[in-house]
This record gives sequence, structure tokens and C-alpha cells, in this order.
Amino acid sequence: MLQAALRLLGVDLNQKLAEIRAHIDEIRARAISEVTEQAKETGLTVGLALIGAVAVLLTFIVALAALYLLVDMHEGPFAALGAVGLVTALLAALMFALAFRRGRRKTAPAPVYLSPAASPPASPSAPVLLSAVVPPPPPNASFFDVLRHRFSTRAAAAGDEVIDTAVRAMRTSSRPALFGTLAVVALVGVLIGRRR
Repeated sequence: MLQAALRLLGVDLNQKLAEIRAHIDEIRARAISEVTEQAKETGLTVGLALIGAVAVLLTFIVALAALYLLVDMHEGPFAALGAVGLVTALLAALMFALAFRRGRRKTAPAPVYLSPAASPPASPSAPVLLSAVVPPPPPNASFFDVLRHRFSTRAAAAGDEVIDTAVRAMRTSSRPALFGTLAVVALVGVLIGRRR
């Protein structure tokens, strides 16, 4: 009976639901694809950085071995061990100094982000994009904060696409179709509300 009433209003409920499902499936597939690509790219970056760190460590070990052999040839094994120990002690002191100096720095005050409603839009017809509302990460953000920011930005961009699609449908659909859609949404809301 509901479908017959909606057909009289010019709305094919099954077709609209199929279009909505197809659009949601498309957005979900695109989001999964983007997240998968980002995970692959991040994994590759982390893997290459790890290989670089191992190469630096091995280079440092080889340099210490060369220092030992050089000093051993001229001064003996105890002087060579002392030279290697001096180099590693200086490196450790430098790292501790950098760590403590970094810890004493004053943390920068959190940046103040104005909501888009506080600043007037460029033109009255210009839409406020969700992706523009997501604040940028702070300059000293951790790796996971950057990943979270990228995910939030992409989710907001997907939300922008959904809103644009809804606005386009509202502008191009006939009045009976819009009223029929609103009636279906209200009916579904009442049915869901009664179940709870």
C-alpha cells in the first residue's frame, strides 16, 4: 500500500533505495580502497625507514671497528678500546643532551581554530565543505596523529560528496519525488521509533 501511494506521488521506492545502496556501496568501496592504499604506502615508508636505521647502525659499527683497528695498530688494544669507548660515550652524551633539551622546551600553545560559522563565507552560495572544517595537525604531531588526520580528512571529503549528491538530487528531482522521499523518511523514523 505504501509503494502504491508513493508511486502516485512519482516515487519508485525500490529504485530510490537501490540507488542509495549503490551509492553507499560505491563510497564504501572507494574508502576501503583509499585506506588500503594508504596502509600500503605507510607500511612501505616504515619498512624503508627501518632498513635505513639498520644500515646506519651497521655503518656505525663498521666505523667503530675501523677506529679500533687503526688505534690498535699504532697504540695497542687498550688505547683502541678507550678510543671506541670515548666515541660511544660522546655519542651517548650528545643524545642525552638533545633528549633533555627537547623535554625542557616550552610546548607551543594549542592553535585556536575558528569554526566556519565564525568567519563569513566567500559568497552566500558557497557551501562550507566538511573537509575544510578538519583542523590541521600541529607541527609536532606524532605519526598516529597524522594518520588520524588523513583518515578524518578523507572521511570528511566522502561526507562532502554525499552532501553534494543529496543537494543535486534535491535540485533536480521533482516536487512529488522530494515529498515522497520525505514521507518515506518520516515513516521509517516512526517505525524505528516504535520498535525501541
